[in-house]
Amino acid sequence: MHRLTWNSGSTDRSLHELLRTLAEEYPIAETDGEPSLVFERAADPERLKVTIQEGRTVVEYGRTSIAARGAAYALAGRECDEKVIFETFGILFDCTRGNVLTVEHFKRWLRRLALMGYNTAMIYVKDAYQLPGEPYWGYMRGAYSVEEMQEIDRYARKLQIEMIASIQTLGHVEPALRWPAYAKVRDTADVLLVDEEATYQLLDKMLSFWSTALSSRRIHLGMDETHSLGRGKFLDLHGYEKPFDIYVRHLKRVCDMCKKYDFRPIIWHDMFFKYLDFHAPDLDTGMIPREVQVAYWNYYSRDKLAYAQNFPFTQFTGQKLFIASGIWTWLRLWADYELSFATAGPCIDACREAGAKEFILTLWGDDGAYCDFDSALAGLAWAADRSFNGTADEKRISSLYRAVCKTSWELQIACGDFCYSFRNSQNDIQKIPANAILWDDPLMGIVWNELPSFGEDLPARLIERYRQIKERVKPFRDDMEAGSYDYAWHIADVVIRKLEIRGKLVTAYAARNENALAELARREIPEILEAIDGLLQAFRTQWRRSFKSFGMELMQIRLGGLKERYKETAAVIEELLSGKIAHIGELEVKHRPSGYIPNKYALIATGGFFI
Repeated sequence: MHRLTWNSGSTDRSLHELLRTLAEEYPIAETDGEPSLVFERAADPERLKVTIQEGRTVVEYGRTSIAARGAAYALAGRECDEKVIFETFGILFDCTRGNVLTVEHFKRWLRRLALMGYNTAMIYVKDAYQLPGEPYWGYMRGAYSVEEMQEIDRYARKLQIEMIASIQTLGHVEPALRWPAYAKVRDTADVLLVDEEATYQLLDKMLSFWSTALSSRRIHLGMDETHSLGRGKFLDLHGYEKPFDIYVRHLKRVCDMCKKYDFRPIIWHDMFFKYLDFHAPDLDTGMIPREVQVAYWNYYSRDKLAYAQNFPFTQFTGQKLFIASGIWTWLRLWADYELSFATAGPCIDACREAGAKEFILTLWGDDGAYCDFDSALAGLAWAADRSFNGTADEKRISSLYRAVCKTSWELQIACGDFCYSFRNSQNDIQKIPANAILWDDPLMGIVWNELPSFGEDLPARLIERYRQIKERVKPFRDDMEAGSYDYAWHIADVVIRKLEIRGKLVTAYAARNENALAELARREIPEILEAIDGLLQAFRTQWRRSFKSFGMELMQIRLGGLKERYKETAAVIEELLSGKIAHIGELEVKHRPSGYIPNKYALIATGGFFI
């Protein structure tokens, strides 16, 4: 990484705080002499050009917010000529599944985002922030204080990044609505009660918090996936009313409340598509407040046309296109780059062609936020390169990523194979995420029983893929600055052992091979218990590096439960060998595989039902 110097006298004042903030981590220093890094304002606001001339790097930038990406090229010793088409280019970080970023790690993320060219960071919190007089709002969830958010916001502004709150003002409020304290404002388990004054008193506290916490006057109100709206307490109190009518009435009232705080509201698009036949171009939508910006999200389609066809139907209020794709961190132990690139790529291309100016990439944490979220940075580096250059160049990405994130982009991408991708007999892409195998019960084998649908050799193929990951990351296990490679190594170690033990158990039990069964109970199961302990410690290390302590218990409870199930497996094997039992019930079940691979913990860990 190159050491850079800049001169405050010859550098625009708008960049001074940016460069001094980056210098907290990167070799960028002020000098009174001749600088090695020079910034020049370009006439074209979308221009970013970096040239190296006789040992001096010149960054021509159109917008102040893109100058940091020019500095990243300088750190990497590379030139560029890019077109920065997005005015808003950002991320949404989901901090609602227990994974509440510490202030310091959030700052680390902001530095990296700035260097990659991102100028917006949305923080999704549900109830993970402190409201006055509401002790159960964010209770035991690491809720942010207003002072913490103000500190993050100040830091972001130094880096030319706009912090935007992403909250929920109707649905997805289940973390708080679980408590009796919110019975009065609960319609259903996850939806607030519309037309109840206590609901709007609570909403006013939410808006007041974010008005004080962040300087941006944009706020994302959520209001997505309110599928049970009006079907709980609202129905008991008022009788049946069309959900869309309830939705619009509530939206209008919340928008009026936003005016009090000078907020410009954003909401997700999906409920309009659900409640209405939204592909009718002549639909009368005059009832929707014109100040609302409707954000279109799609994390699934691999077809550019699927995005482009839907973009126009989100502009019925006359606001700019606001598009959200995703880097797949949810339901994954490591970011799924195959799916991220296959979906975000066409979305970016559609945005470029449609002239969309606002684009974000979401980082969700569904099912417990057990992903190493820092692995998403490799996906974000790819998305930035695709956005600014039209096509992604791996050599260019690799050199910038090394300068910004201090590790190998290729090594990060290799760990993406934790989500094993292949084409099935119908030529559709099939996913076997490593977390599905990790959660699989050693006796029930709900996931294991489905693997034959994709070939009898699939377990062997999976083992080989995980062994490759294990070997690639082994030399870097101690390098916590670069990445969570120790976590990756332990994931690979445990899932390999799980697949091997399950295969041996099924075979040995069918043959009643007592020696093989005894070997499992007395050697291999004790060894996997030690391996799970190693994974627990590695997970704890990467969690405490990134997040507040709250939420870590979810993974510890799950892996602790997995250990108990292995102890039970060893116990029933010993009982079988001693003649105390004649068979093991879970291994007697005859199942015809259908090819359905669940990947949520509750669908895998037990044949029972719980949430």
